[in-house]
Amino acid sequence: MSYSVSTMSEVTVQVGGHVTLLFSVHSKPLLARNQGSKGAGFCLEDGVLSTVRILPQGSDKITVTSMDGSPFVEGENLYLEMLNSFRELFSIESPVGIDVQLELPVSQGFGMSAAGLFATSLALGELFDRGDEGQLARLAHRIERKFSGGLGDILGLWAGGCELRVTPGSPPFPGKAYGFDVGCPAILVWDTEEEKHTSDYIDDPDWKLKITKAGDAAVERLKRFDWNLSVWSRLLEEADRFALESGLLEESARANLLSIVQEYSDDTMSCHLCMLGTSLIVVPRTLQSDFDTSEMAQRLRALGLGVRETILQ
Repeated sequence: MSYSVSTMSEVTVQVGGHVTLLFSVHSKPLLARNQGSKGAGFCLEDGVLSTVRILPQGSDKITVTSMDGSPFVEGENLYLEMLNSFRELFSIESPVGIDVQLELPVSQGFGMSAAGLFATSLALGELFDRGDEGQLARLAHRIERKFSGGLGDILGLWAGGCELRVTPGSPPFPGKAYGFDVGCPAILVWDTEEEKHTSDYIDDPDWKLKITKAGDAAVERLKRFDWNLSVWSRLLEEADRFALESGLLEESARANLLSIVQEYSDDTMSCHLCMLGTSLIVVPRTLQSDFDTSEMAQRLRALGLGVRETILQ
């Protein structure tokens, strides 16, 4: 899920992103720890690198850098809220510097806010020797919900690998999820001209109803199987079924992107929508297949699409 590097006064933590294949919305509970989603998805190797340090004096300093190296000023408030909440929870007074490096684009369904918040929460906890992993995950989940970010990304990252979320909410409780390691290559593809924010859907009553009906049904079917490598083909089938039954595939931008990527794929590849970006993930159709990502990635880049070769954790 993450790795960390630390010195006496500085800690760096990396947390991979998360792709949701199918989900249902459970945002009604008053307390953020009870809000979330059921669903299934993949944890990624690429994600967010967060470095936190104690500053000798002055005020806090937060910088967020996009994957192309440009400043992402709009993201700074998210991490300021994390820092202020951590400071209040654990009675920290020292000024802090936070440097966040995004390895994937935002608003494309790659779980960047969740990965960044979780990485920063873990880094702060290690730097100040405060909290356990469960407390720090719950803190990240609470901030994610306050900003109307992902519903179940923190829980998915907590489970790790290829995950199934069966009870909505924050980890380690009340949210409940299972995960198994995959370790195979994958390709992330996105339309660089289109962005979607999760709140555009989960705060819309019509979308929420259609998504939740399709997502809850999919999770109930998947729960009948042992959650291990043997469920792979069934999961990919359910992802496609969810995209259709939820209506999300009806949006022209997503449908067009899927059509383009499928045209360049071969029999070893399986293409699926990432919820809720204008984006796709391409994975092996079977885990036993010889899956080469380099040629397809090169061809898709030539079309002007955003492409990142990554590894499923």
